[in-house]
Amino acid sequence: MPGLILNRLIFRELVKVFLMSLITVTGLLVIVPVYQEASRMGLSLEQVLEAIPLTIPNMLPYTIPATTLFAACVVYGRLAHDNEVVAIKAAGVHLLVILRPALVLGVINTVVTAALYHTVIPRSQQILYQRLLDDPEELLYNLLRRDRCLRHPQMPYVIYVRDVEGRRLLDVVVKRRNRVVDPQTRQEFYFGYDVVARAREARLRFDPSDGKLYLDPDRFVLYDKHTTGATDPTGPFQMDLPEGWNGRDRVRTSALTWEELPQRIADLEEQIAAKLRQRQQLWEQIEQIPDPAAREALRIRAREEERHYDYQLQHLTRQLRNTQAELHQRPALAFGCLIFALLGCPVGIWAHRADYLSVFVICFLPALLVYYPLQLTGTGLGRDGKLPMPLACWLANIVVGLGAVLLNWRLLRR
Repeated sequence: MPGLILNRLIFRELVKVFLMSLITVTGLLVIVPVYQEASRMGLSLEQVLEAIPLTIPNMLPYTIPATTLFAACVVYGRLAHDNEVVAIKAAGVHLLVILRPALVLGVINTVVTAALYHTVIPRSQQILYQRLLDDPEELLYNLLRRDRCLRHPQMPYVIYVRDVEGRRLLDVVVKRRNRVVDPQTRQEFYFGYDVVARAREARLRFDPSDGKLYLDPDRFVLYDKHTTGATDPTGPFQMDLPEGWNGRDRVRTSALTWEELPQRIADLEEQIAAKLRQRQQLWEQIEQIPDPAAREALRIRAREEERHYDYQLQHLTRQLRNTQAELHQRPALAFGCLIFALLGCPVGIWAHRADYLSVFVICFLPALLVYYPLQLTGTGLGRDGKLPMPLACWLANIVVGLGAVLLNWRLLRR
């Protein structure tokens, strides 16, 4: 009975510190991605306020483990600072009893984080991008009002304006970027400009049926390397919106639900296998040609096609590894809550501090500087194929978890 009362008191303090730190840290971290996304896409204040509630779930898998560690360090640091740990041992109560509340908090937070990763976070990301891209025209007008320029690395045109009045673009300059193909990788990129068009006034129009952006000018004056002339007042200027702007792109890996991840992996593996079969069939067809001269000529062309296949296979393999990393990283980050709860108990007791600042500097900050760099490094090595994906994504949990078990073992032997 005394042990049960003691566990309730400790658990109550853990929950109090955990919730307070969780709200504070999550609130601070949400501001950064929302500000970055608002700056990149030119969001209005209303859109920013709508995005904040949908961004909060994305931060929780990172803030819940960290604040679990912080709560354990603070509460058990207070117990040690007030000599309550000594009193508990003097009363004949084993230290394992006071570790149970932290273990319960770690298990609860692990389950909550896993549930968030299962459905809540992917769905919130899908809803967020659907809302942001529901009216691409408004986003584009906001960008032009703010920057007087519309530029994107994947967009074949750059648009400059002198001013924006409502839906009217004044003194519009459109530059078409020169498309260049790398002869080795077959990868396309843009370099310089080949056509420049200017209009006194124009309007933007987005057609959701084909995902195209249309610029309706009063009249364009065109300049290129060879000619200069004016167009008729009729006829819009058609442009393709880049990936992530037209609302018709493929879903991001982080926005896939838990059930969708294995299907995505299976689809990518099938696409890779299909590309390999196509390449093999190409060479088999060449070898069946009886004429040696024609066969040799086709071999030379096939070697050029090899580079194209290699580039496609590299792209698909990179997507596959990113999806596999997502599949392993989600449970790994969720399990980190339990590891941090176990780590915070012995570290807090040995730190023997009761104030927040000392706990942050001595306990909380060093643990995070070990765990998250290991997590990022391991995941990066897994995506590069240098480590098996399960080991890469669980590397931080293995290292920090062994350290937590060792510290608890030494604490219980005292």
